Amino acid sequence: MGVLQPWFLVAGAAVAIPLVLHLFHRNRARRMAFPALRYLRRTERDHARQIRFRQLLLLLLRTAILILLVLAGARLFLEAGGTRHPPTALVVILDNSASSSRVVGEGRVLDQLKEVALAGLERAQPDDRVWVLPAGQPWLPAVPVGPEEARALVRDVGPSAAAGDLSASLRRARELLATADLPRKEVHLVSDLQASAFDDGDTPLHTGEEVVVWDPWTETSPPPNRGLTAVEVGGGLPPLMGQRTRITVEARASDSTEVPVRLLLDERIRAAGTVPPEGQASLLLPAPSSGWVQGRVEADPDAFRLDDVRHFAFQARPAPGLEVVGNPGPFVQEGIAVLREAGRLAPMGSSMSGLTVATAGEGLATLGEGRATLVLPPSDPAVIPALNRRLAAAGIPWRYGALQASGAVTLAGRLLPEPLEGVTASRWYGLELEGAPEAPPRTLARADADPWAVEGQTSDGGRYLLLASPLDPASVSLPVSTRMVRFLDWVSGAWAVSSGGPGEVDAGRPLTAPRQATRVLRPDGTPEEVDGTRSLLSTDQVGVYAFLDADSAVVELQAVNVPARETLLASLPRSEWSTRLGGTATPVERLERWPDRVFRVRQGPELWLPLLLAALLLLGIESLVAAGGRGVRRTSPRSPAPSHGAS
Repeated sequence: MGVLQPWFLVAGAAVAIPLVLHLFHRNRARRMAFPALRYLRRTERDHARQIRFRQLLLLLLRTAILILLVLAGARLFLEAGGTRHPPTALVVILDNSASSSRVVGEGRVLDQLKEVALAGLERAQPDDRVWVLPAGQPWLPAVPVGPEEARALVRDVGPSAAAGDLSASLRRARELLATADLPRKEVHLVSDLQASAFDDGDTPLHTGEEVVVWDPWTETSPPPNRGLTAVEVGGGLPPLMGQRTRITVEARASDSTEVPVRLLLDERIRAAGTVPPEGQASLLLPAPSSGWVQGRVEADPDAFRLDDVRHFAFQARPAPGLEVVGNPGPFVQEGIAVLREAGRLAPMGSSMSGLTVATAGEGLATLGEGRATLVLPPSDPAVIPALNRRLAAAGIPWRYGALQASGAVTLAGRLLPEPLEGVTASRWYGLELEGAPEAPPRTLARADADPWAVEGQTSDGGRYLLLASPLDPASVSLPVSTRMVRFLDWVSGAWAVSSGGPGEVDAGRPLTAPRQATRVLRPDGTPEEVDGTRSLLSTDQVGVYAFLDADSAVVELQAVNVPARETLLASLPRSEWSTRLGGTATPVERLERWPDRVFRVRQGPELWLPLLLAALLLLGIESLVAAGGRGVRRTSPRSPAPSHGAS
């Protein structure tokens, strides 16, 4: 038994009205028996019991009438095994992640999941409110809709190349259901239950809402799959024009077999090889000419096609020039020497424009259009005032502040360059922005909440990159790690000439638009307007995304691939459900059983009409009882008139 309008139960407080009236209308006056009236007390005692019974009966009748009216207004119903149910707030988590595109039999896993979700929504009623969450597209907005609109949304869901984060989807479902004021709340988790899609934490995600889980795969062996998990160009360094480079390919095979791969450029096979299971192989890339290069590495197709291809893109460039002003320290000088010896920097004395390393701001006077400058702060805080004067003279709106000291803090940031990942800082100067520059600067890295690496552009077109720490081991871990050479190569090439890096991005992660970009072409050719102040969120396609400027010239190419964890197709075992889904999760293994397991509280007939009829009946009885009491008072014995006979 349940109610459809629980808020109306507040009106049940009205049952106190007849009780209060009964108590406050009792005769509390002091009674005195006159000698002439004493003989009437016997008659009163005869009627007292009948009067008290009538008053108690009236109190009970009036209280019962109010209770029946409250229950009728709250829409009391009986629970039953039919198809009706109380109004329910429902979240349908439909897993359209990359693994759902796997072919089973004659169709995709996603087609089966959509059939299950639609079968459950057929039992939804107009009073229900439904949210549809595609797990492979978490950036899509979630709005409550009716059952018909929800079915249309499910039919329109297509496969995404992104990984499904089912733990995040369940947390989002809980947040959405918390905003609903309907009497019932439920989650339909329609997924292949890929184990890699769940967090590793031990805290149950759901404890309050009903979670009905589609689970025909649990406790079965994972399907066989062979997929490519990574591709790296040039060992992480951008290839140079006219120099051959290698592409490293990693693969994973569930059957522990070798994976044949092919390298394609311009739809032509340029190299081939074999990757051992859980291993890697190198393919030699022909020497590229200047400009953007894109290609892909392929494996033989299987039932899960998306992870059989990995795309790459890079810009081949000539070796850049580099000028050092001041003394940047032995670690920077040694890194520059390594890059020059490898041919990744132009020889000393070259007139080729490139990067200026300005130690303590020396050399900023040459900053102008077409020039890029890396500003390194000094180890001695006494030199900071001179550095700030040089920054002001060059039109750079940042100023160095006091030296901050802390334990090792890992650099972080949404725009963190790959060579700075995992780098820790122990000392850094505060960086403060003065004024409101026309071209807003960007913070690439932070140490705690403080900016550590900031970039921007001066009014005359010069580009700058400021670091908050001097490049010495006492301040930052970069000089004593292998990332030092990669950082110098990145800042002199990828950053200084805006050539883009050779790295790849997992589908589902945002892409940061270059400053000059005005639109992006997706891998399927669909254009979308962008600008340099926001990220492209909807990266649900694999392939190469082309960022273009206002003249339709390519500004940057970025390769997007299936996340490596999607190649692991094993399902979450039931033994881990309590810590991944919560104790209320109910599994369903067969499609024909799904409609009977969802909307777990079924609603029988509503009782408002019988309750109103019962209230009317009691109201009639109350009227008769009250009228009978008035009749008794009118026929009660009167006091006899006093006798006036002569004595």
